Amino acid sequence: MKKLIKPILLSSILSASGLALFGCSSGLDPNTFSAEINVEDTSNFWSGNSSATVLKIRSNVADDVEVTNVKINNGQCGYADRYNTEIKFPQHFKMGNISKLYLKCSYNNVIQVDVETTNGTASYSFN
Repeated sequence: MKKLIKPILLSSILSASGLALFGCSSGLDPNTFSAEINVEDTSNFWSGNSSATVLKIRSNVADDVEVTNVKINNGQCGYADRYNTEIKFPQHFKMGNISKLYLKCSYNNVIQVDVETTNGTASYSFN
């Protein structure tokens, strides 16, 4: 009886882990968006600071895409709109639509950007 339980248990564990690995796939084609980081002059609308690090996300596909969140450096870098107010999600994108996020971290500190959508997540790396 003990010899029968071990193979059944092992088989069950392998089956469950295979389903978990398959179900965790959340990759969205990275070509859905383009992500670009720049430093922009903000002297016209922010007092004190004359420049800001800006992440520009642009939709490259004709389909409607609903962005549910954007994470920069796994959520370690915050952002706001150009008036320093929180950006509300979801945001709906069509081809050519652009969203600008004014980052609360420096240009050199941005390593990874994850754009989360209802269709999965697209990740972008920066050096």
